Amino acid sequence: MASVGKRVRRAVDNGGEWHRLVADVEDLVKKVAHVDDVDIAEIRSKVEDTLAEAKASAAAGIAAVRGQAEDASEATDEYVHENPWAAIGIAAAVGIIIGFVAGRR
Repeated sequence: MASVGKRVRRAVDNGGEWHRLVADVEDLVKKVAHVDDVDIAEIRSKVEDTLAEAKASAAAGIAAVRGQAEDASEATDEYVHENPWAAIGIAAAVGIIIGFVAGRR
């Protein structure tokens, strides 16, 4: 479960960079759209195809992470409903640890 959280945080951290990269590439493609050179047209076509594949891959990755997060959420909800006292004990222990650590600073 911890790896899902790390991947979600990493995806959120990198999300801004990803959007900036996509926007920059799209801007570049638009700027060379009027150029009639055959080589540039081929490169532009390749870049557009690669960008479309990257967007699809990113969307699939986001969907996979979202699915794993939903599964983790459902498992947690089920555990708490089946073991309410254990969940309360765990929450209390975490609260005590956080209070202890915060109190030492």
